[in-house]
Amino acid sequence: MTERPHPKAVADLTLATTATAANIGTMFLRYTLAEWEHGQLNDNGEAVLTELIGQAVNLTGVPDPSPHWVELAELALIRVRLVLFEHGVIVEVADRHNQPPTWPDAVTALCSRWNCYPTNVGRVVWCELEPPAYELTEHGLPKRIRPETADIKRPPAPPVDLELLRRVVEGLERL
Repeated sequence: MTERPHPKAVADLTLATTATAANIGTMFLRYTLAEWEHGQLNDNGEAVLTELIGQAVNLTGVPDPSPHWVELAELALIRVRLVLFEHGVIVEVADRHNQPPTWPDAVTALCSRWNCYPTNVGRVVWCELEPPAYELTEHGLPKRIRPETADIKRPPAPPVDLELLRRVVEGLERL
């Protein structure tokens, strides 16, 4: 039987399911990742957490940025939890919805693993973020390693507008 890894740290935050939840959740994420010295996960973590909180708010809360007081009478809560492991960070969002989430490609492309599980009062949706792998160059600087399993289709680069570039250079030369 394999031994389950133990978390190195856990941080959680309870939020009201309103339009401001995603912004507050991402501030919490950035602060926590900075404390854990995993700031390299900020961008991916923010994208993932914004999507998960957005789904929770749309399904169980009040997504209107200017709600009427009546709409707030039975306001739901969500719990955002970050769990630090040796190999990465788990981002969880617990809400009172009882159906599995939709997994946009934008989220799954940023995570190494993702899933959800039911609870007595709803569900927990989670994604795992792993720090990028680095190797050192001959000068001792980190060099990013591209994962061999990455099958992410990148859009082609937009065409270069040579006329626009020529006008920019001419304008700079006139300064």
